[in-house]
Amino acid sequence: MKKIVVIGAGIAGLSAAIYAKRSGFDVTLCEQHSIAGGMCTSWKRKGYLFEGAVHWLTGTSPDTELYQVWEETGALGDHVPVLLEELFLSVEWEGKIINLYRDIEKTARHLMEISPCDKKQIEKMVKDVKAFTHFQMPITDIKGVKAQKPKRMKFSTLLKMIPAFFRIGKLSKITSEDYAIRFKHPGIQNLIFSIIGYEYTALSLIVTLSTLNNGDGGYPEGGSLPMIERMAKTYESLGGTLLLKTHAKKIKIENDAVTGVLLGNGTTLEADAVIVTQETIAALQQLFETPPQDQWLKELCKKTKPAVCTFIGVGVNCELPEPKIPIWKLETPISYAGRTEKYLGFNNYSRYEGYAPKGGSTLTTIFKGDTYDFWKKAKDEGRYQQEKQDLADQISRAICMKYPQAEGNIEVIDIATPVTYERYTNSYHGSWMSISGVGDSIKTYPGLSESIRGLYFAGHRIMPPGGLPGALYTGRMAAQLVCRQFDVVFK
Repeated sequence: MKKIVVIGAGIAGLSAAIYAKRSGFDVTLCEQHSIAGGMCTSWKRKGYLFEGAVHWLTGTSPDTELYQVWEETGALGDHVPVLLEELFLSVEWEGKIINLYRDIEKTARHLMEISPCDKKQIEKMVKDVKAFTHFQMPITDIKGVKAQKPKRMKFSTLLKMIPAFFRIGKLSKITSEDYAIRFKHPGIQNLIFSIIGYEYTALSLIVTLSTLNNGDGGYPEGGSLPMIERMAKTYESLGGTLLLKTHAKKIKIENDAVTGVLLGNGTTLEADAVIVTQETIAALQQLFETPPQDQWLKELCKKTKPAVCTFIGVGVNCELPEPKIPIWKLETPISYAGRTEKYLGFNNYSRYEGYAPKGGSTLTTIFKGDTYDFWKKAKDEGRYQQEKQDLADQISRAICMKYPQAEGNIEVIDIATPVTYERYTNSYHGSWMSISGVGDSIKTYPGLSESIRGLYFAGHRIMPPGGLPGALYTGRMAAQLVCRQFDVVFK
């Protein structure tokens, strides 16, 4: 039986390990942290549970092809309730609340009431969204693999996606910010701008809105950790070995072929193949004496624009009025890391069981932007905790100014910086996705090294812009690549 070592027990690592084990390999999955999950995680502070990843998830609808992969890996299934809340996002503008609903028609009616002069652009947005009704990530097999249940894109599925193809070119040539400013009402501009941020293309914006409108993008009950636990249980039930608190130090290579993985404790795991699911750029820097020289890996390193954030979780010992706290304009902007945040808004998880003590509220938000260098320098100079405290104080003042009932009741503000993400996941700049901007081609990198036999890669970098679905898919793809190498049927 061929031995496979998978480095990293996030979504990609668990996916790769499950499929490889199911296909008959002897699989060992190594994870440096004390729990599996990687970027897909949540954590507790003083009785408040902060959801770090699954705010909404593509592929929760059984009508999507991606759902089957989530189901096969144990992440989702009939036994996992998926919550689809009608209201997705709100902003406050000059005393009015402007809402984004999952139903694009309901959103359109609401926005026309707010701004009748934007009727033409609102109708155009509805047409754009509906053009992507049948657009989804296709789940197919790689070329040359023998699959127990082959998966190929149906011609009928391709035909249904034709309306989307006519819009992809135009939408990929402008940013989501460009799309937002086509609306005349500044509040609606802010709503559209807030959906995914300004870095991404309008294509990403419309695909997101279409996903929600199609009844997909739900919230699996319990969030990140239960989902990861289900995947880990699936893997271990197949007889796979999961090694936690196990640091992969170097990949051993002889005669241009993988032979094993040297661990931090000095022992070696022998391997006929290694699947690296640690973030790719950092893995190339850390796991090799001499990194593989494949052209696609060089291109990945050169073209990647890391999506980086500072995560903020707030535990408040009182009930705040909205399940979705609207984004509001701050009277005093928040300054941190050389940046200024003029708006603030939160996801409120209090309505979900187990997220907050009775009567309390658990809030999360992120500040986007690559502030890694700032936080790294602050840590090196001994200012790290103070800088975090300064940011926490500003957030506390902003919340209490907006919601006076929070005064004296904020029990915890937990801040995860890019350096935090780096420490727990070994990701380049603590990055959790890639930015696909204007002019960036949509592609999936090969995932295998042509220069080193038995070396494979999976994870969010392999399929920009990434996210959990991309990690899941590339894990499955890596397992298929291994099956193809050893002429094994993929199951």
